Amino acid sequence: MARILIIDDEDEVRMAGRLALELGGHEVMEANGGIMAMKMLKDHGAFDLIISDVMMPGIGGLEVCQLVRLDPAFKNIPFIFLSGKREDEERLAGMDVGADDYVGKPFSVQELLLRVNSVLRRHKKGTIGLVPTPSNPLIQLTLPQLIEMIVRHSLSGKLSTMSRPNEKGVIFFEGGHAVHAKFGNKLGEQAVREIMSSALLFFSFEAYEVADQITMAMDISRMIKR
Repeated sequence: MARILIIDDEDEVRMAGRLALELGGHEVMEANGGIMAMKMLKDHGAFDLIISDVMMPGIGGLEVCQLVRLDPAFKNIPFIFLSGKREDEERLAGMDVGADDYVGKPFSVQELLLRVNSVLRRHKKGTIGLVPTPSNPLIQLTLPQLIEMIVRHSLSGKLSTMSRPNEKGVIFFEGGHAVHAKFGNKLGEQAVREIMSSALLFFSFEAYEVADQITMAMDISRMIKR
């Protein structure tokens, strides 16, 4: 049995999803939108699987998936999208933000349960290294694009980098302004210049506020849809 969160602004869809999953022996909780879903994650902790509609008022499914993938506590939760649209472009956008599968509406009880159990099995195998780690939405951005986003939206948080051969960097932002930076034995502006010119392996940004996390997710989503 798995604990599953289903997110959809339509009561009938949530009810159909709940019935299908409970028939399969799973425990189900419901959220009628992205804001409620994020609150439930905060209150109830990580679920074994999230199923979310793509198009919802306010925070849509793409943004919810990105928020989950950006949060270290939730980033490995498997994620399935529901959508009435079947265009390849939308499906690719879902996979780009780290979704594991995509189920079209209307769905049958058997199809949803089959997809859910398949994703759960793959995720369980992934704990021993058989399945790739879910993608990080930040791979959609270059480091200059990320910093431009932080400045434009006056975000606060910690930007961490890893450069070849094994050099760690960090920049702390407050309200969109870099207030401290370190790269090797370099500090301040010199550290920032070294980070920007180094051979980056990866980078991550931990926003301090939920509102800033939502802003990032929605901005990345807009970039993917272009």
